[in-house]
Amino acid sequence: MACTAFQDTVRCLFESDIDIVATVHAHSDPFTDALKQRPDITLVQVTRTNRDALPEDLAVRLEGP
Repeated sequence: MACTAFQDTVRCLFESDIDIVATVHAHSDPFTDALKQRPDITLVQVTRTNRDALPEDLAVRLEGP
């Protein structure tokens, strides 16, 4: 996370037209906080209750209309 080249690569990915599924730590960090606050980001918290259904849920979300 502290590597500038990594951060630059992630920024480029988020500016592309591709869908991205990523895991991001919950604690506060300036880099990830900025990503999590973007209006085009949907945050899904992984819990013991939803973790098994997430692969199918994400697949449906990514298929789109």
